[in-house]
Amino acid sequence: MKTFPRRRSGRIALIAVLAAILLGGALTFVSLSAFPQIGAQGADILRKIVGDRAVAQLETFVYTTEDQIEQTLYRLGLKRVEVPWVSATPIAVAETPLETLTPAPNLTGATAVTPMNTTRAEPTATAVPRVFTPPVITPFTKRADEGKWEPYILDSFGRAIAYRAFVYPDAQRPYVGVGLVAIDLVNARLGFVVGTEEPVSNAVISRTGKIPSSDFAVGRLFAVFNGGFKTQHGRYGAFANGKELVPAREGMATIALDKDGAIRIGQWGDPGLVMPDTIAWRQNGPPVVRNGDINPLTNDNSASNWGANIDGAVAVWRSGMGLSKDRQILFYVAGNDLVASTLAKSLKAAGAHNAMQLDINNFWVQFCAVRADGTALKPEPLFANMKAQQPDRYLKTYSRDFFYVSARQ
Repeated sequence: MKTFPRRRSGRIALIAVLAAILLGGALTFVSLSAFPQIGAQGADILRKIVGDRAVAQLETFVYTTEDQIEQTLYRLGLKRVEVPWVSATPIAVAETPLETLTPAPNLTGATAVTPMNTTRAEPTATAVPRVFTPPVITPFTKRADEGKWEPYILDSFGRAIAYRAFVYPDAQRPYVGVGLVAIDLVNARLGFVVGTEEPVSNAVISRTGKIPSSDFAVGRLFAVFNGGFKTQHGRYGAFANGKELVPAREGMATIALDKDGAIRIGQWGDPGLVMPDTIAWRQNGPPVVRNGDINPLTNDNSASNWGANIDGAVAVWRSGMGLSKDRQILFYVAGNDLVASTLAKSLKAAGAHNAMQLDINNFWVQFCAVRADGTALKPEPLFANMKAQQPDRYLKTYSRDFFYVSARQ
């Protein structure tokens, strides 16, 4: 009787290695919900061992299974409708207003204050300062609390520069509440920070991975939030500090930031998107809303469009940002169990005329208001579960690119 001990032992060893990898992968992605940071780090390690495709298949399996279970629980009456947050006191960037302004004449039925400028004149009956109000949201359901904007972030004058609301746009997953934030770009401006590692590039630039000291101050810094995918997941273009870090991809959604604080969101190749005064731009997949219309591609679940190797039909944490038609309001949208089309519906409902997807997966989706804690800055996550996702990451040196919102001077 012939035996093949070496071949058999080799097969056993191979099976053991594969089983260990699969078990480690499963444990990694199960930990994504309970321990977001550990899960994200584990996924990166696993990608180096088995590659992006294998990890994406594991992610898709875990997320799809979790989604099916949640839908079943809801149908059985065992899962409640999620409320992203309860109404609370707005977050002030300073413990007490840094300046006290005289209210303008109440000509519109609301109390207004003079906009922040280097010089301010006394209010007159002919000059009514801007009162920031986001656009009206048409709710998707009959819930009384849906689509109601509430003051969210107060600037150093005590006025609201950001509002927040939530909507329920997914009929297949009616329990999913999506968070919306509307930011006044007349009195605030958007900044972009290149991480110490991402976007990956051979360009020689300063990579502090930190918010500039001129904006990193009590009363000046309003909010911080995540950027887009890692370079390996789509190779979307990026430009900052006078250098092209990653070449632009034609037709991709792009946000462009100018020196004077003006921003634009459009599709690469649009006339006037990138101007001589543009100091930074960042791409991240196709547009989700373009010129007021939802991109039909959000119903095409190609993984290359909406999540590197995770297609648009997979329900995961997703984030995105958009811009109003007059480019005076910036919108940030995020939520769990979102597919690409639901993200697009949420951005359009908020008031975005042009919009793009940002990062996905629970650890990477992060938005924090920033308030004073004595003389220090403290992050206040938009969603309660974001508190477990290293909310202070953008208030120190960080490896990945991100955005921040600060006072306009």
